Amino acid sequence: MKIRAGLLFLSFVLFCACSGRRGGEQNVRAVVFQKQTFKLLKAPDPEFEAAMEGLLSSSYETAARNHSGDRPMEIGFTYSMSPKGAAYPFSEIEVSCIIQEAHAGSYGPELCGDLFRVLGAKIKRALAARQQ
Repeated sequence: MKIRAGLLFLSFVLFCACSGRRGGEQNVRAVVFQKQTFKLLKAPDPEFEAAMEGLLSSSYETAARNHSGDRPMEIGFTYSMSPKGAAYPFSEIEVSCIIQEAHAGSYGPELCGDLFRVLGAKIKRALAARQQ
């Protein structure tokens, strides 16, 4: 249930990022700068699935904090996650790094690189702990 709530929240964030500003300001458009797929567990594990929300959000916070001088919140830096497994949806996930189109070229490589690097390390540790 927590994952569904997290996905609903992420959908809302994406909607807000794509909706742009009203008034005299130009319309702001968010784009998926980069995607990465992560292989998870082959069998359902509700505890691990629930922990994914925390792994994703803490990885995002780390990447944002590492680039606080680059104003990550002002440039529309966010993420989304989609289950991609065939038989078991959460055996793989695809994470998209989203940034406002105007800032994607200049900030995307570092922000998305940090997001995926930190998330990959956290997933690796979490999976290793599950297999012990």
